[in-house]
Amino acid sequence: MSEAVKGTEITPEEIGGIRKCRDSLFLKNRKNLALSLLGCVFKTLSVLGFSAFTQKILDTVSGDQPSSIPYLILFAVSCFLCLLISAALEYFCWTAFRRQALTRYRAYFCRKVLSKDISAFGRENTGAYASAVSNDLNTIRTSYLESLPYLAELVLNFAGTVVLMLAYDVRLALIAFGVSLLPILLSSFRVNQVAECEEQLAEANGGFLSAFTEMLTGFRAVKSMRAEGSVAARLLKVNRKASDTFADREHTEISVAYIASLSGHIARIAFFFISLLLSKNDPAVTVGVIIAFTQLMSNIVQLAVTVPELLANVKAADKLMERHDGMLALSQAEGEDRAVSCGKKVEADNVSVSYGEGQEVLRSLSLSLPAGGCYAILGESGSGKTTLLNLLSGAKRDYTGSVRYDGQDIRDISGERLFELISVIHQETFLFDATIEENITLFRPVDRAVLEDAVKKAGLEELVKEKGLDYACGENGANLSGGEKQRVGIARSILLGAKVLLLDEATSALDIRTGSRLIRTVQQMEGKTRIAVTHDVYPELMDNFDRIIVLKDGQIAGQGKYSELLKTCPALQKLVNKG
Repeated sequence: MSEAVKGTEITPEEIGGIRKCRDSLFLKNRKNLALSLLGCVFKTLSVLGFSAFTQKILDTVSGDQPSSIPYLILFAVSCFLCLLISAALEYFCWTAFRRQALTRYRAYFCRKVLSKDISAFGRENTGAYASAVSNDLNTIRTSYLESLPYLAELVLNFAGTVVLMLAYDVRLALIAFGVSLLPILLSSFRVNQVAECEEQLAEANGGFLSAFTEMLTGFRAVKSMRAEGSVAARLLKVNRKASDTFADREHTEISVAYIASLSGHIARIAFFFISLLLSKNDPAVTVGVIIAFTQLMSNIVQLAVTVPELLANVKAADKLMERHDGMLALSQAEGEDRAVSCGKKVEADNVSVSYGEGQEVLRSLSLSLPAGGCYAILGESGSGKTTLLNLLSGAKRDYTGSVRYDGQDIRDISGERLFELISVIHQETFLFDATIEENITLFRPVDRAVLEDAVKKAGLEELVKEKGLDYACGENGANLSGGEKQRVGIARSILLGAKVLLLDEATSALDIRTGSRLIRTVQQMEGKTRIAVTHDVYPELMDNFDRIIVLKDGQIAGQGKYSELLKTCPALQKLVNKG
């Protein structure tokens, strides 16, 4: 029993071997499921046993078919024992089954999301993923995982009821089955409607969560544009849709339940009067038998009342899991799983990028940068700097021409292998709500000497000496300055061993002194190809770059040493004078 509670450990490889969301629920979890179903068998035996015990007690009291007291006591003890075994199995095994099922579903879902291709993932609705592991997973828990034991119990109760009824009296059994058809037929008409309502509710809840997530992401823009009222109105509209869909689902479920319940009572009353008439001419139809049948009919009626709703819920949960499979199948990693290096050069050959008709961002751009150098790509907003960096990082793959590292076109390389070579420092370095050490290592075990070396090379020694590696960074690094966050990002890339470091406007949110220190740190790094995209110009540092590439209107306006370009390149002169 303790093994069922503790569960069986699973490996990332086993999670990776799953092909469908539904399969993750049962990974190394079938033993708990089997023991739980065994508990349902014992529960059914106890329920049917207590019905039989009631018949024997009533017939003993009336004198129709008396039983001995020791026999009745032994019978009752047996029923209680079955019930206790059932309770123990449900307490331990059903809980363990559901806990492990949810754990593995989330683990599989997260792993599949993390395996997505970065270039395509940015175009997806991330709110749908948040809804999948919150609203949808809660529905799967209540409509699928919690329905399984109840469904098994109802089916076993029904099967046991049929056997016991036939053992008592075939005529009464046929009558009971006949009158029970009424609730089954009436409740079955709206089964599909219940499933449709459940699916619509999941979609509506996902829409609200997506809109709410957008509001949080764009909070600064909303406040700065004083758009609180209009954004709140939009959220209210989505909220009302979700609430209306919930009300429709509730109305459908309530109507199904009450129609089935009402027809079930009618069926029991009809059976009672028919059996009462039979008892006048047949001494085998005793009071105890009639009461036992009436109780057993509850199992048939309960099956009619509950199973359609349960099946509808299971069907709706199945559709959710199928939808999750479809979501997870999108944007999976592109390219081949093969190594890529940067020991010779980085090239962009005749590259063009368009974001729509007449919106060409890069135009027939060609560039060759020797490996191991430190380069800066300068240009005004809209010149194509970030787009070029996205091409070099593999984050954007819809372009003409080619981007190559040591002659290998990166469109042929999977993103996972590409990021073994490349590390990107964005304008806003994302930090987890964790310690400095955890944000540098990204929760991986790292040798202390290697970690300290990365801290030193990234210029974080002063911060670590003052606050320690276990200092809490806060949500998205709220407890650190912009420069400190960027240095954490640099330390990550050093620790990763990336041979190519790309910086996308890494200094734009920093003051001049902090930005200058960051650029100096990057220039002093050795053994890496460093490419910094920026519109900030630090005159005292610019000649330390091996080459400056100036972009204008998606083309190279000039490239070379800074001091030379300052004399010959109007685009750079304009940028410097503007700064």
